[in-house]
Amino acid sequence: MDVQPQTDLKAYAERLEVLCRAQADEITRLRDELTRVAEGASSYATLSDIHRNRELPAAVRVKAAIGCLSREMAPLAPERAPIELTAEPVRPLSEIVQEQRARADAWLALPLEERERMITGVRRDDGNSGNDQS
Repeated sequence: MDVQPQTDLKAYAERLEVLCRAQADEITRLRDELTRVAEGASSYATLSDIHRNRELPAAVRVKAAIGCLSREMAPLAPERAPIELTAEPVRPLSEIVQEQRARADAWLALPLEERERMITGVRRDDGNSGNDQS
């Protein structure tokens, strides 16, 4: 009876040893891949590669995807209205004043009758609220 339990334990230990070596090999492979992917890459590129890698566990991929969200989905912000401006050339005030004075002088140089015709609603009468010729 002594022989049976020892062989069972020995076989069990060998299976555990094989499993541990397989896990160690997988960990080494994943570390090497992560080093290769992350070498010279930005943190966003690294996280993006991790969350797209279907061979990695889902929990790791989800955490990487959460890290990528702020970069992939910009926060909503109100859109600024475009400003439409048209600039007019700046004229010196002295030019504008000279132009307006010349216009006023030309208007004042016209005969009175012609100026009255230019202004709507102005009539000449005798000043006695009536305009009868009788």
